[in-house]
Amino acid sequence: MIRLAVSDMDGCLLNPDGTLPDDFREVLDLMEKKHCVFAAASGRGQRGIEIPIKDDMKRIAGISDNGSFVVYQGKKLFLTTPDPKLLIPVIEEARRHPGVVPILCAAENAYLASNTVLDDRTVTELKKYYPSWKLLDDLTCFPEPIIKVALLCFDDIEKNIYPYFKHFNGPITVKVTAYVWIDVFDPSASKGAGVHEIQKTLGISKNETIVFGDYLNDISMKDYAIRSYAVGNAHPDVKEAFTDVIGSNREDSVLNTIRDYMNRQ
Repeated sequence: MIRLAVSDMDGCLLNPDGTLPDDFREVLDLMEKKHCVFAAASGRGQRGIEIPIKDDMKRIAGISDNGSFVVYQGKKLFLTTPDPKLLIPVIEEARRHPGVVPILCAAENAYLASNTVLDDRTVTELKKYYPSWKLLDDLTCFPEPIIKVALLCFDDIEKNIYPYFKHFNGPITVKVTAYVWIDVFDPSASKGAGVHEIQKTLGISKNETIVFGDYLNDISMKDYAIRSYAVGNAHPDVKEAFTDVIGSNREDSVLNTIRDYMNRQ
């Protein structure tokens, strides 16, 4: 019996245009009848998860900021922040790369440098993850506790930008989280750790959990699930790490798989 289904959002649960499949609420209703919890897991902040989910956030769990912030039915379960001193060299390195946009991410707010070039492409991508933001003259003067630093770059971030930041790994985690994003956060956080927090709170075991993912920051979830499903458009490393490969996010594959489980139990 499956009591927890956890899915990444962008490139996985969501359609290519960033919207929820039309049958999301129908499947959510079915899950509730079968006593199964749905969790959205994302590199987005909680407010970014709310954009497509809307009012149904009060019915689900949200694992945001790559596991740094976890809520269930609107109540905070877990929040961790890295040592701010460790983030300053990351921000200074980002300044050396004109195509990189650093974002400070707090529980409710996001912050950009006041000199950030906000062209249409950048604004469109930012709004998917961080619906609004404030401007700071100096990003190294943190206005509140920071959950993570996100780096946005459209020039093959895994190949061309990550090599400049990977040496920071250790006391903090630097991870490529999407085709144009790198996140820098506390090493105790991961999407897998977020899944585990929900399991502990609700008394759900690994054998009652399934997960879905498409990118490198999703791989940690497999350790807390009996089955792990990579969508057809997933990164090759995710397909190799997970137990199964299903159709792409164009085919409503995540919800179809969850529906099949629910109909069998």
